[in-house]
Amino acid sequence: MNKFAIWALSVLFVASPSFAADDLFGLGEEDELDIPTENNTLEQAKPASQILSSFLSSRVPASAARNIEKAEKVFCYTVSYADPQNEGYVLNGMAVKGSCGELSESGIKLFKDTLWSNMTAFSGNMDSCSISPKIMLRYIYGPDSTDVLLSYPCPAVTFYHGREVVTVNAAPGGEIMEKITKAYGSLAEPYVSPALLGQMVANGQVQNQAQKEKVRRLGNAEANLRKWSTETSTNTPKTQTTSKPAQSGWNKLK
Repeated sequence: MNKFAIWALSVLFVASPSFAADDLFGLGEEDELDIPTENNTLEQAKPASQILSSFLSSRVPASAARNIEKAEKVFCYTVSYADPQNEGYVLNGMAVKGSCGELSESGIKLFKDTLWSNMTAFSGNMDSCSISPKIMLRYIYGPDSTDVLLSYPCPAVTFYHGREVVTVNAAPGGEIMEKITKAYGSLAEPYVSPALLGQMVANGQVQNQAQKEKVRRLGNAEANLRKWSTETSTNTPKTQTTSKPAQSGWNKLK
């Protein structure tokens, strides 16, 4: 895993950014992702479009896996537990803290190679830690989507599709989870309602100068951005209490 040294990111993209694997991990053309996958016989037997390993495929509902396999877009958000009195935007019950953009083809491949097709990254055993939400990925295929929550320092991955929620233990891939959540978390920008920006897909990032001006008029405070329909601002946004993770053990989501 020493190949995955994270480079310092010093450039913020004006348009909705697409982040490549080499942007985050310094991978050159000569580098290869040395990630264990299933043996060649199993790989050859799988359809070319299949992304999930047999371990995940046996646990994730087919309808949820389909969106990941066929995803046309993948968006990234930073999230945390939502307070009961939370007035901000939520995604699967998690408070949306920011947007880390749209994944590029290289970024999508990074997750596939290091996690989804990696047979050694997950375990069927239970663990004793409480899930700490960090990154939410939204895999979009047509009008449908599957959301995937990455937790660290309790390494776990949770798949959301409709009412179906499946959590798997990612302790064996803990080092991968740490690097990915920290790297993508560092790219987060303030989340803006897509309705305010006139966007069909909820990536929540400013894409042009007109949208940038509208956000500037409202001010960059989270409370102001949530009240965009009235286009009024306040200099004293409501203070929210610090959220606390669940205390009931691993695989328990509030």
